[in-house]
Amino acid sequence: MSLIAIIIDFITLGFYFLQLKVLTHSIFIVGIIIQAVAVLFLLSLVISYKGQRKSKFWNDGYHPYTFKYGIIVVSFVLNGIMLFLYVLNLTGNDIVFSGF
Repeated sequence: MSLIAIIIDFITLGFYFLQLKVLTHSIFIVGIIIQAVAVLFLLSLVISYKGQRKSKFWNDGYHPYTFKYGIIVVSFVLNGIMLFLYVLNLTGNDIVFSGF
């Protein structure tokens, strides 16, 4: 499952670079749809993960995530942040694509 999360990250990164090159409103709509689908799929991966979620050792009173589950969670969080930034871009705040 962590490999699937990494593949989804590379796909969304590719669409980000496509949006940097084209910079049209229609490609921004396609990008936000792809990003939303990726976030929903990653959310389903986070919820349906069957492996061990927490590591076996304690670290200052809490169990940190295992490496595989951590990759999925970090991928979900980063793609969620990018989805929020894409929504900001569509509403007029071009913080994502302003420097290019």
